Amino acid sequence: MQPLVSIIIDNFNYAHFLGAAIDGALAQTYTPVEVVVVDDGSTDTSPDVIFGYGDRVSAVFKPNGGHASAFNAGFRASRGTIVMFLDADDLLLPNAVEEVVRAWRPGVSKAQFVLAHIDANGRSLGSSVPYLPAQMPDGDIRESILHTGGYVGVPTSGNAFARTVLDQLLPLDEVQWRQAADTSLEIIAPFLGDVVSIRKTLGCYRIHESNHGMLGDELDSRKLRVKVVIDLQREWALSEFARHSGFTIPRDWAARDPAHLKYRLASLRIDPAHHPFIDDRAPRLMLEGLSSSWRNPAYNFRSRIFHAAWFPLAALLPRAAAVRMIRRGLLPRPATRRPHGPPEPHDTVLQTPT
Repeated sequence: MQPLVSIIIDNFNYAHFLGAAIDGALAQTYTPVEVVVVDDGSTDTSPDVIFGYGDRVSAVFKPNGGHASAFNAGFRASRGTIVMFLDADDLLLPNAVEEVVRAWRPGVSKAQFVLAHIDANGRSLGSSVPYLPAQMPDGDIRESILHTGGYVGVPTSGNAFARTVLDQLLPLDEVQWRQAADTSLEIIAPFLGDVVSIRKTLGCYRIHESNHGMLGDELDSRKLRVKVVIDLQREWALSEFARHSGFTIPRDWAARDPAHLKYRLASLRIDPAHHPFIDDRAPRLMLEGLSSSWRNPAYNFRSRIFHAAWFPLAALLPRAAAVRMIRRGLLPRPATRRPHGPPEPHDTVLQTPT
């Protein structure tokens, strides 16, 4: 018997994107699929969009409570043995669920796949997350996570979780995780089973002004700080899980991740007055970044060379020149720009990772 897959769409005031997300979920080539749409207290026309789909979706309307609250409500309303959370501004390509089920095997806690970047109008930006899908890991990655401060993964909409795993992780604390609730699930799930990485573009991540953490075409010091703070929340979540599970994580765990150190250095150089770590100094972050880049097994030689140049230049150049280098290392960079529409389902964009 084919497993039931639940696609849970979480929405807050994204009426202008929501229809495309629902259409993509309903257009999957795989069956059986159930689509659960959680409206988290929207004040725009989102309810009208949802009502327009009738009984083709299961609708949950609730007061505004944030990301975790929507996850919790959607999970309670779902029945699938594989569960996918889809942010309402993102899209799934038609073969996404089919590919996930094909790759699934006993003992898997989560599967992940590549997301292409699109703009607010759905046009391809020619880049993807992750920037180098070949670095996405497979199997038991627990030791690697502890050693390197994380792993190459994707945001909410590029993941599928075993229901048995979510039974152990949900409900999430709705105060702690008003934003970035996926962060907690993605860092803990690998400690409850294997990870499967599908190195194909199976969805689209939309970059627009209302994204809380994703950088667009311009550097935003607030978004840089959000990324740094989310990393600390992730560290806290894993630390709590480890404490209850009988193991420990290194004291400097988040700082073992080159990406965390890049955002932290960028925040310090671009807006030092509002940087969240008063003791941070650019030379120290540079040295930690160089060390973490060279010891991270997911980074290939090209990536290590890039970061060997990036950290010193971003840390030591005069501010105007440093900002140009920071842009080079953090903002999405197209490998092949397409004039119209999202990428084809099997088109994987490979880039130097950031």
